[in-house]
Amino acid sequence: MARIEHNILKIYLIKTARWLMLTTPFLPLFMAENGIDKSGYGLLASIQALSIVFFEVPSGYLADAIGRKKTLVLGSILGALGYVIYSVSFSFSGFLVAMVVLGIGQSLISGSDSAMLYETLVEMNRTGEYSRYEGRVIALGSLMETIGAPLGGLLAVASLRYPFVAQSVVALIALPAALTLVVPEQEARIRGTSINLLPALKRSLLLDRTLLLLVIYAALVGGGTYTMAKAIPYWFNDSFASSAMQLGIFWSVLNLSAAFFSHHAYKIEQRLNPPLFMTIIGSVVSASFIALGVLPAYPAMAVLVLFYCTRGLATPILKNYINEQTDSQVRATVLSVRMFLVYVLFAALFPVMGWVGDASGWSTALVLAGICFAVIYGSALFAFTVTKKSA
Repeated sequence: MARIEHNILKIYLIKTARWLMLTTPFLPLFMAENGIDKSGYGLLASIQALSIVFFEVPSGYLADAIGRKKTLVLGSILGALGYVIYSVSFSFSGFLVAMVVLGIGQSLISGSDSAMLYETLVEMNRTGEYSRYEGRVIALGSLMETIGAPLGGLLAVASLRYPFVAQSVVALIALPAALTLVVPEQEARIRGTSINLLPALKRSLLLDRTLLLLVIYAALVGGGTYTMAKAIPYWFNDSFASSAMQLGIFWSVLNLSAAFFSHHAYKIEQRLNPPLFMTIIGSVVSASFIALGVLPAYPAMAVLVLFYCTRGLATPILKNYINEQTDSQVRATVLSVRMFLVYVLFAALFPVMGWVGDASGWSTALVLAGICFAVIYGSALFAFTVTKKSA
């Protein structure tokens, strides 16, 4: 009989399937090869983000209502299907279908995986170690991207379509892992109690301003790091006009940096209080966009390494702040609200960056994005600080 502690390994496998990404650095190049320019790619990426937005909170609520295991299984199936569609598509409409399918699959998994991990640790009486395990999960994801990028580069040398074919096979790794997860006893006891979505959200977020602001800030940081990840291939191509293989190697360096810091994030969390940590994270993210737009190529590469180190710290620590404030019965819903806001921000900003990039250059788009992030991070952090003082 499967044991609850084996869930951690299975969550690692699900993360491997999601983040052993053979395609990410080469997606803009693949789009360009099939006649999609920067603004077209920006529009497609925005539509994918909107598909995630549309399903994100309902999928988190669905996970809380019917079980995180079931939504993880369905998300794993759709994740593989999306890359199959990519593999056989040659036009905007085909890529659109692939992105929407992947977006729905991703929304079903995000929130559910972290909630399953936290509830597993609750049953093991080890919730104090959540940051450590979440950091390891994120580090594993970054490590998989580190491995995946050069492997995808080798495939892309022969054809930019081959990484997408291979990715559909990799995505299937998640399915047996999800099917064999053990449902934690606490989750089984409360299953079906959060029937009404709006009261659950009101109880967990609107009546707890500290939690609400933590979710908003974590989402803003997530939106910034996700936007940067999508922007890097265009910056790299403009700066170096290099091959797909060279981009893959650089992508590996970035994700290896993130993996190292994710693995040790719990140590950093013990040394910094939340307001100070949040100030550092927001400053680095917004300044990195501006630096990428104005610095020469090689100093900008150093900034990107620092950015990815920061990214490695941000997700596990900010998720732990949220989990510590959240009730078990709405945990996946609250985490899905965070991801909902991540993709709302990305969907609003990235197409504009694409249009500015086509009209005025990618450097201008990066600088404007950095200024935008600096303003919203400063505003959100000020609101959080005021709320903490008045609590």
